[in-house]
Amino acid sequence: MSCSRRAFLRLLALTGPALLPGVGRAAGWAPYGEVTRKRPVRLPADHAAHPDFAIEWWYFTGFLELSGGGRRTFEVTFFRNRPEPGPWEDNPSAFTPRQVISAHAALADPATEDFRHWRRLARVGPDGGRLGTGRLEVGIRDWLLESDPEGFWRLRMGGEPGPWDLRLSPTGEAVRQGPQGVSAKNADGSVASYYYTYPAMQVRGTLPVDGETRAVEGTAWFDHEWTSTFLPEGTAGWDWVGLRLDDGGGLMAYRFRDAAGATAYAAGTRIHPDRSVTHLGPREVRWRALRRWTSPETGHTYPVAWEIRAGELTLRAEPLFDHQEMRGTGPFNPTYWEGAMQVSGDRQGEGFLEMTRFGAEGPG
Repeated sequence: MSCSRRAFLRLLALTGPALLPGVGRAAGWAPYGEVTRKRPVRLPADHAAHPDFAIEWWYFTGFLELSGGGRRTFEVTFFRNRPEPGPWEDNPSAFTPRQVISAHAALADPATEDFRHWRRLARVGPDGGRLGTGRLEVGIRDWLLESDPEGFWRLRMGGEPGPWDLRLSPTGEAVRQGPQGVSAKNADGSVASYYYTYPAMQVRGTLPVDGETRAVEGTAWFDHEWTSTFLPEGTAGWDWVGLRLDDGGGLMAYRFRDAAGATAYAAGTRIHPDRSVTHLGPREVRWRALRRWTSPETGHTYPVAWEIRAGELTLRAEPLFDHQEMRGTGPFNPTYWEGAMQVSGDRQGEGFLEMTRFGAEGPG
């Protein structure tokens, strides 16, 4: 998942319906795509965009070693949104927002606690939004994610924060987050998404560091998710982790929060060292906040350290540093927390935590 995702849901509030079951089924125009187990995730075809669905994202988080010493963590997410089907789709103008692309990026130096982030938003077409068909291609002007003929994925970013040039290679089979890649977001499964993960992509390339171009290599977690009914009714926010563990396995876990901050629904996937998986339901995933941090810039208070119980596994996730807040302004730029974590407990490891709707935007 990504808040970053929350920004897109707010965008939908102005350009289309809220992402709730039964919404956006306009008659006479092509309806939104629907998630069903009758049509499972199919790879590699599903790496590409699914423009009939309301919302979709390609999400990377990772840890990079710099040539000459040093370390960086990064996050990059591209979002695609199709506004609500309706008569406006017949408008032949190139400025009609049939598809909208949003992108978020962050780069951090854990040694100095330097944290920088950037965002972009554009319609596909004249605004510079790019969306390929038949292969992976999504971007905004000189921010671009695409597959290449050699089987790699390439992430290039110019302007701020560029120039980035990263080549990412999937390792092993993709992990389907739910049976057939269908991830339920509520108890009866009426709200669901297609969702798969590569938990340990190999990364090589270059980044700008202190005015110089430095070679980097490391590992990234990749999520691809798409749906037309994402938020369960009564949801006020969510928390999510993607963790790689020292035994070669991993854990994806999330919970939706109600207005009081209590868990409304939780689930996850335990990735075993042999890449087999165990899907975990609400009774098997438990979140307990261990420590809170208040941002000096926004005043928002976040539970930045957690104990997460996933089946028989108990993990403690602590941030590499607290100040990893993605600050924004306006309805398309919400403030949320997304940052690199270190893991202890039954396993050691590292990963990323995302938390949305705290402080002025929701329960703390």
